[in-house]
Amino acid sequence: MPNNNTITIDHLTNVLGTYGGRDKALRSMAFYLQLRSTASQNQSKELLALAKQMSSARLVLRQFNHPSMFKACRNVIAALKSGRIGDPVEFFTGSAVTIIYTFYGILEMIAWLSDAKILSFDAARLYRYCLYLWLLALINGIIRQIRIISNKGIEKSKEDLLTLVGLSSDFISGFNSLPFKILWAGKLSLRQSATFSLIASIIGFYKLW
Repeated sequence: MPNNNTITIDHLTNVLGTYGGRDKALRSMAFYLQLRSTASQNQSKELLALAKQMSSARLVLRQFNHPSMFKACRNVIAALKSGRIGDPVEFFTGSAVTIIYTFYGILEMIAWLSDAKILSFDAARLYRYCLYLWLLALINGIIRQIRIISNKGIEKSKEDLLTLVGLSSDFISGFNSLPFKILWAGKLSLRQSATFSLIASIIGFYKLW
């Protein structure tokens, strides 16, 4: 009989063998390092540099996610044509998330190639547009989760509540990165922002577990 350690290692191997598992693991480690850097003055620069490398690795890996996003968009179109949309709010907010992330991926790829001087676009501006798209996707995701919880009821929505916490944590951190001085944009410390992002990342990894 395999022991619990073997089962855990096998399960971890399976999770990290997927795109989502590797992405969420790298994301969690990157934000943990950011958070750790705020409490370690001696190694702050080194920890932030390592966190940046992990974020860069995620960016590269996301370039292999375009086919699955196009497939997801095709599924949205097929569902619309067939009329199988179920709850309209859930469907259209979920579809919006899929479509927004598809455009986000294309725009981010152009920004990445421009940053590498392969294309001649303004990379900083494109990355800023990516931020706007990401926040828009999060807003739709939050609305969708609230709708799901409302339909199911709180008692049957433990996983959905966890997803809502993750999306909300990401939104709080992401909104802080906006260049406009509105609400809490630009007002959170690195420690606060990294904490919210780490919460969202751990929830994302846990959901894959």
